[in-house]
Amino acid sequence: MRHLDRLPKPNKLIQKEEEWTNLFVESGKLRPDNNKYGHKDILADLNAISFHKCFYSEQKLKGIPKEIDHHIEVTERKDLAYDWDNLYLSSTICNNKLPNKTISVNDVLNPFTNSDEEIEEHLIFEDECITAKNGSKLGFDTIKKYRLDSPLLDSIRSRALHQFKDVLEIIRKNQIQDKGRDMNEIELEALYRFAQPDHSFSLMFRLLLKKHNL
Repeated sequence: MRHLDRLPKPNKLIQKEEEWTNLFVESGKLRPDNNKYGHKDILADLNAISFHKCFYSEQKLKGIPKEIDHHIEVTERKDLAYDWDNLYLSSTICNNKLPNKTISVNDVLNPFTNSDEEIEEHLIFEDECITAKNGSKLGFDTIKKYRLDSPLLDSIRSRALHQFKDVLEIIRKNQIQDKGRDMNEIELEALYRFAQPDHSFSLMFRLLLKKHNL
């Protein structure tokens, strides 16, 4: 999870939110029409916010199944079914979240309200495995609610971590061959690239670079 900035409300929602909301509330249906809140223009803006990543896990979603999550569930607030601030881009793993009656969204980290620094106070990684920093309850509940410690996410993070380690190993070998010189700017940039906000699991790599004092 990294801090995100919400883009302005898409024109489609400016034009249709009130109409769509009224139709849904009056219909008595349990679920809103996902063809409406999943409109291509709305989805495009959600993708742009997180560089095609899940808002919770940072898994890249380009070319793989993705879902639009209602941060506050429609079973609780039907009037927020098409509210722009309530729409989050999610992987299928994270959208299989624990309900708010089990762990409330008010008791977990939120990429829009928490800064990178605040998130780092509560989440840490042991290799590819995410865990609560210093036993943080906020971190633990965030991981549990969004299933950030699922075996599948561990496997995907592990592959990404191997890519980082391969780059680091090449750099280390070059340093040894060049009589133990410091990393040059190009080599550092190659490592920093993993921690950029548009990269998968950039929080994990941001923390890893700090661990290596880079």
